[in-house]
Amino acid sequence: MQNRRPYRIMMTIACFVFAALNGYKVFTGDYTSIDVFLLVVFLAFGFIYLFILLRNKKDV
Repeated sequence: MQNRRPYRIMMTIACFVFAALNGYKVFTGDYTSIDVFLLVVFLAFGFIYLFILLRNKKDV
């Protein structure tokens, strides 16, 4: 099987960056409901990728 660790690291960083950008829009007050939705989605995917990266290899 391929080593997907670099891909997962990049995806984790990208998800948290996009979540931060949406969080900034929400924090400044200039947002719509889709911004809040995307904030939650990017945070969820970021934590999922982080969990996959940090889990123990014996769990697979």
